[in-house]
Amino acid sequence: MASPGRASSSKLSNKRSLPLARIGLLLLCVAWLLPGLVGHAPWKGGDGEHFVRLWLLLKSGAAPQSVSAAPLYYWVATATAWLTSAFLPLADGARLASGLFIALALLFVARTARLLYGAESAWAAALTLLGCMGLLVRGHELNAATAQFAAAAMMLYGLASLPQATRRDGVLGVGALGGGAVLMLLAGGAAEAVWFLLLAGLLPVLLEDYRTPAARRALAWGVGMAIVASAAWLTYLATQGVPFKLAFNLQRWFRETELRPAFYLGMLGWYAWPAWPLAAWALYRGRRQWRTPGMVLPAVALLGLLALYAFDTDPGEEQGLILLLPLALLGASGLLTLRRGAAYALLWFSIMLFGFLALVLWVYWSAHDLGSPTQLAARLARLGMTRVGVFRPWALALGCVVTLAWIMFLARVRRSPLRPILVWTAGMTFSWGLLMALFQAPLDQRLSYTSVGAELAARVPPADCIQTYRVRTQQRELLAYHSGRQFAPADPRCNWLLVETRRHEAPPRIPGGWDKQWEGARPGDRSDRFQLYGRR
Repeated sequence: MASPGRASSSKLSNKRSLPLARIGLLLLCVAWLLPGLVGHAPWKGGDGEHFVRLWLLLKSGAAPQSVSAAPLYYWVATATAWLTSAFLPLADGARLASGLFIALALLFVARTARLLYGAESAWAAALTLLGCMGLLVRGHELNAATAQFAAAAMMLYGLASLPQATRRDGVLGVGALGGGAVLMLLAGGAAEAVWFLLLAGLLPVLLEDYRTPAARRALAWGVGMAIVASAAWLTYLATQGVPFKLAFNLQRWFRETELRPAFYLGMLGWYAWPAWPLAAWALYRGRRQWRTPGMVLPAVALLGLLALYAFDTDPGEEQGLILLLPLALLGASGLLTLRRGAAYALLWFSIMLFGFLALVLWVYWSAHDLGSPTQLAARLARLGMTRVGVFRPWALALGCVVTLAWIMFLARVRRSPLRPILVWTAGMTFSWGLLMALFQAPLDQRLSYTSVGAELAARVPPADCIQTYRVRTQQRELLAYHSGRQFAPADPRCNWLLVETRRHEAPPRIPGGWDKQWEGARPGDRSDRFQLYGRR
């Protein structure tokens, strides 16, 4: 039997280790957020699309609410870009807005899990959310959907706190429900805000905890705050001549396109891994005692969102971020009751999967920087990777630091209910960090229009303008940003003409008086090519 002295020493050690564990978990969240958020130009795809919208807003001086259904994101992105303009390029500073919204979503998901399942589940929910595969890329790019993501997390926290109306969490929850609804409207998610408010009215029918007088008062205050603040905002938009179709983002629901009602449900198989198996286990385990807030609130929220998104005329991965929130909450509950065999299966699967990915990344680094294996190096060159065979000491040093940190983490992680998801999320963080450490610069050359912009800047004098033909808006604006040249799509007075052709598309007939000065594309891009012509 342990002596009293040893027992008191053990308790003191546990008290000291608890803050250290929390610091370690916070550092893991920071390590997940930062790599890939800064240090590269806008990439082709969603990152470039949102950057173009922001850049056009900044150039025109227009108010975001007058041209975008999601002004909240562009307000915050403009603010973060301005605050960091002394040491970060525009794209990097603006991209910090996504990191800020992801951090807010993590905070509110953790607080919601604490209310629904207990204090020990807060970190479980945050880690489960960070471990979702769909969040990794979408959370590190310029992405207006991250604003909806944070607002939805706020509203879920508000809904979970309604039974706590006489406590501090209840007071904060009333503000989170009403404020979150307004932020959701400003983020372009009017339909989602309406659904969460309807859910707030439905919960007293489903759950006894929501039928107390205090919970009803909190519900009335939260919904009332949302209605009054939203009405004030819509009144302001009406005075500015902004159409309600834009304010409510109605174009998203009423385009004349064929619906794909099963898109999001089919996507969740990989997008929400490993949250959905944990959530399924939680629902199965609680099937006989399902009428509790921890089961009903996230499950009904998820089903309602899936039903709503069946009518989305433009489905995509970005919008699916909100679906991860209820799954992460249920997954936190399932994680804490996971059986030992399943916990070990997830643990060892994580170690083997991310260990294999690390090996693959190091082999690709060897091919890229050292030229060995030679066949792989040749393949990288054909794919458009620049400077193959050129050794980069900083990439090697950063990659070694990330790899050593992962090995030290595995050696020191302790046995706990959190360990399976902790190892999974740390493995994803490690793999993403290693990818950015070893290949961020080559990927930047491959996925951005920096090189094409540099070619145009070298050939076109600064005072000249460039007329364009078949060049899409996103490409044209990104090239204007990188080249610093003025693009005038239909101005015949320009002395330069830029033409874009796609794969298997015959080049257009160029009228006489023009000479081709350059032809090229992004490194490794076989789908889009550019031809630059100069007037004779």
